[in-house]
Amino acid sequence: MIADLVAAPARQQEPLKTLAHVEYQLRVLGLLCAAAAGGPTELTTPGSLDRWATYISQQQGSLDCDTCQTSALVVADSINTEIAPGMPLRRMRNQVFHGGPDPQNVDLDALHQVVEDNATRIVRIHEHGHAANLEPFFLLVRGEPAALQDYSSATATYWPRRGPATDISDQATLDALQKLGLQGGDRMFESFAADIEKDLRGFAKPGSVQTLVDPPEPIAARWELRTSEGSVLRVDHFELDVDHARIWRSDAGPRPYKAFLAEICKWDLLKERLLEGLDEQLELEKKISDELFPDLKRHIPNVPAQVHIANGPFGEGRDVTITEACARISQQAGIYNACTNLITLTGEAGSGKTHSLLQFARESLSSGEDLSPLAVYISSSGASANSLDTLLDARMAPTRILDKRSVLALCRAGLVILVIDGFDELLGFRTYDNPLTGLKPILDELRGKGTVVLSARSSYSEARLLRSLTARDALAWPPYMTPLELLPWRPEQLRALTSQLPIEVDGTGTPQEIRQLLTTPFFCLAFVDWMRTGSGEFMQFVVDTYLQRERRKMPGQGGNDLFSSEVLADIFSEVSELIARNVVPEISGEDFELAASLALGRDLNKEEKRRLVALCGLSAEWADDELAFKFTHLAIAEQFLARQIARLPLDQAVSLLFSVPISPLCAQLILSMWKSQGRGQPTELVMELQHKVSAAYASDAHLPGASLSLGALWAKVHGVGEGPRTGRYISVENLELSGPGQVTLVDARVQNLTVQPGVELLLVSGHVERLDLSRSGASALLGDSYKHVRELLMHNELAVGRPSIKRALGLADEQSADDSDNHFKANITRARGPIIVKRDYAPDENSQLHWVSDYGLDTWQAFVRRMQKEGKISVEKVNASGRPKVRLRPTESFDA
Repeated sequence: MIADLVAAPARQQEPLKTLAHVEYQLRVLGLLCAAAAGGPTELTTPGSLDRWATYISQQQGSLDCDTCQTSALVVADSINTEIAPGMPLRRMRNQVFHGGPDPQNVDLDALHQVVEDNATRIVRIHEHGHAANLEPFFLLVRGEPAALQDYSSATATYWPRRGPATDISDQATLDALQKLGLQGGDRMFESFAADIEKDLRGFAKPGSVQTLVDPPEPIAARWELRTSEGSVLRVDHFELDVDHARIWRSDAGPRPYKAFLAEICKWDLLKERLLEGLDEQLELEKKISDELFPDLKRHIPNVPAQVHIANGPFGEGRDVTITEACARISQQAGIYNACTNLITLTGEAGSGKTHSLLQFARESLSSGEDLSPLAVYISSSGASANSLDTLLDARMAPTRILDKRSVLALCRAGLVILVIDGFDELLGFRTYDNPLTGLKPILDELRGKGTVVLSARSSYSEARLLRSLTARDALAWPPYMTPLELLPWRPEQLRALTSQLPIEVDGTGTPQEIRQLLTTPFFCLAFVDWMRTGSGEFMQFVVDTYLQRERRKMPGQGGNDLFSSEVLADIFSEVSELIARNVVPEISGEDFELAASLALGRDLNKEEKRRLVALCGLSAEWADDELAFKFTHLAIAEQFLARQIARLPLDQAVSLLFSVPISPLCAQLILSMWKSQGRGQPTELVMELQHKVSAAYASDAHLPGASLSLGALWAKVHGVGEGPRTGRYISVENLELSGPGQVTLVDARVQNLTVQPGVELLLVSGHVERLDLSRSGASALLGDSYKHVRELLMHNELAVGRPSIKRALGLADEQSADDSDNHFKANITRARGPIIVKRDYAPDENSQLHWVSDYGLDTWQAFVRRMQKEGKISVEKVNASGRPKVRLRPTESFDA
């Protein structure tokens, strides 16, 4: 390993690279001296040529051999070797890397003799065996030996002989480095230099970036900028001002570091090329919409969409327009927050996520403001990439300026906001179970900086992401996650749309089942189109309109349609089931033919197979070297999945719902179609699914998908029913209870629960994040249901935690220390693992530790301190960037 790292370069290599290799040799020898010490060391990272020479001179005593000590001193002194008239190697290196002129009359033989002699001496020192273990000073990174460059509590950087440095977040390595007590120099200065080097790799010719850090002198970077005509040598200088702002010393004077990055990426040209690519995306979206609703979609931009922003850096937990939310995100993009800002935008299919994000990107690219952040829109829909890494490279290639590394450099600096639309559709994310797997490489590259917006149609995928982030305390660069929820359209938004059209909509005369669907732009457009025709049943009209456009693409011989509308509907219904069961947004060509065969009840003939792929409702995309097919609009997929469930025999419908999580929109469509087929209310469907879910939970099976399906249907059928009702093991984000009677929820998981007048609510186990009794009053809550509520909204107050909730309900406060202790102990035991909290023991804002605040934060903090003092809980530091955290771990005496 060591011999390869320090070996002299080929004699034809340019002198400047040979100069840089001398510093690398001294780094290797310094690390060998540190390794030989076998314990804590005064090693300073990342170090410079002079510092390594000084360190070797001071630490050569760790080499238990006079010959090796002498050799080490000779290597350290080699930087004073004269390799040009009056120019020692050290002075030449500093002059060149500070942007001075290349020295004349360099004695190349003398220079190469230095590196050859150094290599020989270092290898002999290593072979003498002074260090029993080279780790963690040296590691194999991707099969290549590499030497330690820099270290922090969150990551370590290793520098191979060839190629760029690599960040390592392996916890065992970080723990080993921490025990060594490594010293830091001017950390802010060196951190800036490390960021410069990392940023430049996205724009530089590979292997050309070389930096010199020698405080208080400015940081010098010598590198070669990639251009379409070749590479251009540059030397740039950087410094920190009195307020620690990062400054680029340009020819025109001091400028912000952002201005440097903007110059090397040709800012104005980049905006033009990104805008060209975005216009293609906008045209594609318009084409798909116009196929369904000609001359209607153009009116949507005039109707502002509303989003709910969770508490955090972008808002105070209130509703704003999507335009205002995006403006806040842009304003925060350039502010350092110690964590990457990860914003998740969720909403049902057809709610306008793609349209809103495309408009956000277009406005950012059209802005005349100097260096305001650009929203770089990247669609995952139908992408052939199987990871975010390859997706970024593919989407940036048309700019001919950026690639994955350079766009992430701009994101770290706050010049770019990454907007990844359809995150849950990205091919390769074959399951919702661990969305963090695909996101982690990007978070590691961003190193706790930048802003990323992810859109997903499923709040379930957002919940899975949040759970993954909460559980992965060892994540090198955990982000700060802020949920944005695209809110359902209100009646006034529908009126704003129709006011622009030659049509009047009287909502009072519209059937309730239709009004409940008019919560997304897609269905509002369909409704307006239906009103213009004035005929048929609404849902049948939507499906028929869609199928008629499909049939025009499928003419058969003799003027007859190859497939009838009914057959096409059956095919799409089978396809929607296959997609839902596979938990992927597309199906293969083979599965597409299978779905058609199932719908027809026979094998397809050659003509049918050949023409099947022409269905524009299912767009064809290349994935994994074969065609894959997907619905062009997710609301259409929801419709046909609902149709499939509604037309199946009861036992088969229950089996499908048990296997596939459905959305609230799909549940509403099932309800509407169930009625239209003369089957009345789907109460029997809900009852049978309830029995199946209850039986599974009785056997300790964990079924989040089945609970979500049950919750979505239960909310539509029984949430608005009358009389006594019981829901068991349901999981639902928003549940509104209305109609007189008692509602009992057993082991339910509800995010937002609203109780209307006339309802009495009994909660048995389970958890409700927020309970709204502002309309019904405290008397609506029965028994000790308050124990299962995290937040309670009354008419004039929001109560958080059990003591506050009891006071708001007018209950006597009879709590004792035993009550709270038993509550905390039970939840800690139930967690079956360590509890990750902030240093003051408060839960993180995005944590799922809702039970921590049930008795108030002060009570919890006092409990932890008391348990630690009694030796029943150990408190351990968590090595992670961002807000300091600790791990609470119960000891063997915890239950005593």
